Amino acid sequence: MNIITPIDITDAMIGAGTTIAEPAAGEQLWSGAGVAYAQSAEVIRATTHRRYRCAVAHTSAASPVPEADPTRWVDMGPTARWAPFDAYTSTRANATASLTYVLSPGFFNAVALYGLVGSQYALTVRDAPGGAVIYTRTGFLSEDPLGWYEYLFSPLRPINKLVFTGIPIRPTAELTLTISAAAGVPVGLGMLVVGDYRPLIGVGEWGGTQHGASAEPVTYSYINTADDGTTTIVRRHSATNLRARVAMPRDQADNALAMVQEVLDKPVAWIATDRPGYRGLTTFGIGSGSLSYDSFGNATFDLLVKGLT
Repeated sequence: MNIITPIDITDAMIGAGTTIAEPAAGEQLWSGAGVAYAQSAEVIRATTHRRYRCAVAHTSAASPVPEADPTRWVDMGPTARWAPFDAYTSTRANATASLTYVLSPGFFNAVALYGLVGSQYALTVRDAPGGAVIYTRTGFLSEDPLGWYEYLFSPLRPINKLVFTGIPIRPTAELTLTISAAAGVPVGLGMLVVGDYRPLIGVGEWGGTQHGASAEPVTYSYINTADDGTTTIVRRHSATNLRARVAMPRDQADNALAMVQEVLDKPVAWIATDRPGYRGLTTFGIGSGSLSYDSFGNATFDLLVKGLT
């Protein structure tokens, strides 16, 4: 069991090669004075990187700013450029044919991607902006077909999340991520997590996630039933919860407990195992659980992750 503790991305970390601007096409900056806003009009604030919808028609003044004026403005989520850096894949950065993010976040050794839409990906890490390539991965965003029938007659199953570890650490590393597809085809990125990859078990010689770990897809959509019996499905956010039992040497138990306590109220990426074929056992969310000191030499941690993606 491993976690990726995210780095908080700032303006200074986003490079010029990023293809989604702020404001993006269709976004309007809030004006501080003398602008008449109709109800339902939307604006953005570059200082908060958030979108706001006008709740009450009014003419703006220098203050209060939208984030401090909930009576007249409703927070609608991140701007297009900053959508991959909140805690939800439902707020996705969208483009057509290609989108690129260039980041210089300082020290990091892992990247997790969620909510991917497109045909291919390319991830490159350089030792400095414009420097030598120290890590690169490319591939297709679809699973191999299970057999000839699926190959010939069924659409390929999309890959919507990826984890990259073992990235060499450099103080000025530059990450470039590109999601691409054919001309006119939508591409998207729900979440881009860059951070520190750490194992729940430190230097233990044995242990790890046990067989029986489970991924539980959940949805917050619901069925709305009218008085006449007709129903409609109200679409809402979905996520994946994770349950796992982690075995470890007893002398690693205190370290594992401290690591989980450190991130109890902080969403992080959880990876049950980095072995091929277990991509489903990764999610982004808030973890909790219980540690059992089973015997003189053994301990187990029963982990539950409340997924946000």
